Amino acid sequence: MDDLARTFSRHDVVINTLAHVPVDMTAMRPLAWREDDRLHLEASVAIAEAARRAGVRKLIQESTAFLYPDNGSEWIGEDEPLAVRDRAFRPRVREMRAAVDFATEGRSAVILRLGQLFGRDPQTTHMLQAAREGKAVLLGKPENYIPLLHHRDAGRAFVSALRAGSGFYNVAGEPLTRERWAKDLGREAKAPGPAKFIPEITQAIVGTRLEVQRRSLRISSVRFMSETGWRPTIGPSTPGWSRM
Repeated sequence: MDDLARTFSRHDVVINTLAHVPVDMTAMRPLAWREDDRLHLEASVAIAEAARRAGVRKLIQESTAFLYPDNGSEWIGEDEPLAVRDRAFRPRVREMRAAVDFATEGRSAVILRLGQLFGRDPQTTHMLQAAREGKAVLLGKPENYIPLLHHRDAGRAFVSALRAGSGFYNVAGEPLTRERWAKDLGREAKAPGPAKFIPEITQAIVGTRLEVQRRSLRISSVRFMSETGWRPTIGPSTPGWSRM
């Protein structure tokens, strides 16, 4: 903790983007989330405390939009209560609490609830390969909404967050249905057709960690856009997004 505080000394802002999300269906196994849990439960809490000790004035914290409950086709703003009762969400809740606790005595904390990241990353690469091979890879129902966020837009969002006041902000592109995402994924993969959905009977046993990926989340990012001027620039229909 002391070493971390010394590292942060003489800095005005700390940005925490720690995460280690398991790839493909290995995420069904609770132990596969052990490293990600430790990052949120221990490392993120330590970062917030070290930043406080070092005199940092602003903390920008990565979080996820997948903590919201399924809301069908209704829009979801930041005031929507989270669905985090399950013990599996404890690390994320503790991380958020640490960021909120940081925002006292003139300090500010900006917590970004990001949509599902896509672009040049292992999970998206796995999904593109599955689409090419005709394997089922998508969770949820075709009519459900999914919030997506390209890595480049996510990076720009963290820079834009320097202009934001303390609080929670949704950050995602224009919500689209999973059916549309399946088509865009198949097109980007140059597959014969849309990416395929995992059968319902299999989806029913994916466990809490992946259950959130089945939810319909029509996320509104209006608050963040109004506060900072940020706008998404790369969507799943943008040609070549997987190489950007």
